[in-house]
Amino acid sequence: MIDFNDLMQKAQMFQGKMKDDLEKMRVQGSAGGEMVKVVVNGNRELTSIQINPEALKDPEMLEDMILSALQSAYSQVNEKVQDQMSGMLGGLDFSQIGKMFGA
Repeated sequence: MIDFNDLMQKAQMFQGKMKDDLEKMRVQGSAGGEMVKVVVNGNRELTSIQINPEALKDPEMLEDMILSALQSAYSQVNEKVQDQMSGMLGGLDFSQIGKMFGA
């Protein structure tokens, strides 16, 4: 028989650990030969940005580099979070659950 109280406690512990890990995670993205560097945390929040003064000469290019650096960082965060979730869940792939129920 399944002990739902135990299951809920484990789920809450997992959720707390995941929240802490996401807050501590830092990922750097860069663009333009590192003319623009950004750092985001696991919650996909921008924590820092560095812009080489040379990049200020072309505002349109600077805008593109900032977007590119952010996209790079967000992509890395997504990969790390997916890897971490997979490791914590014993390699289970929950992306296919909807297909089991016809969703």
